[in-house]
Amino acid sequence: MNPPPPDRQRVGHTPPAPALRAFVERYWWSEGGTDALPRLLPGTGAELWVHWAGGVELRPADGGGPAAPLPAAHLVCLRRSAWQLDRRPGTTGFLAVRLRAGALRHLVPFGVDEVADRVVDAEALWGADARRLVERVRTAAGPRERVAELDGFLTRLLAEHHRPEPWLDAAVGRVYRRPAGLRMDRLAETAGVGARRLQRAFPAAVGAGPKEFQRLARFQRLARHLLREDRPDYLPAALAAGYYDQAHFIREFRRFTGERPTALLGRGLSHFYYPPLAPGGEAGPLPTRKELP
Repeated sequence: MNPPPPDRQRVGHTPPAPALRAFVERYWWSEGGTDALPRLLPGTGAELWVHWAGGVELRPADGGGPAAPLPAAHLVCLRRSAWQLDRRPGTTGFLAVRLRAGALRHLVPFGVDEVADRVVDAEALWGADARRLVERVRTAAGPRERVAELDGFLTRLLAEHHRPEPWLDAAVGRVYRRPAGLRMDRLAETAGVGARRLQRAFPAAVGAGPKEFQRLARFQRLARHLLREDRPDYLPAALAAGYYDQAHFIREFRRFTGERPTALLGRGLSHFYYPPLAPGGEAGPLPTRKELP
């Protein structure tokens, strides 16, 4: 079989080591390609990117500022506005870690609210360990070795910073997975804590208060669904996601992106965090770690 052309983007995915699966949803990587990178929409997620080739620049999606080159390893945090990623000249190759909701607090020595709405240099967070990670990923022979380096790096961070609070992790997961119609007083009751304690704990755990986190999670899940549809029907999906009516959905969409949903989602934006869709419309399964090249 002939190799793909060097200008075609190649994307791969794999799960983390078993001990990390409560914190890491997947590793994914991209290499090559000349197409424009997708807009980074507002959302709750945190991702660590490590480049072994080339690099990217970040600029506000509304055109309100210049592009800023990102360091070789950087952490993308919870964000309330849209950003645009641009490739730097040359071949691009990076490995990324998609963290589960609320997992970042177990990897850093401070509250996540200190890094919300920012892209942070990994070396500023983790010092020489992050610098060594970049060097090892750059010299690794392929995906298997790069993933092994990330497994080791994250395992060491967890050993140092893990802060077990099962009630808080459960509450964050509940908001993230089922944000539609969730009342904060019921969430506190289910978590077995007072509403005030819940309100105080959320910003340091995820970067936003519980209600704001709920709004971001609802928007993120709906945008992800619509981006994966060939011909998205916005209103039924918005109502199912918990928006009161069309006006509510459009107002929230404009609040987070500055645009109407038809203007943004009608551009055919890709969402390259997921494997290609299978014929039935569902994301294909992640390869096992044994299948890594």
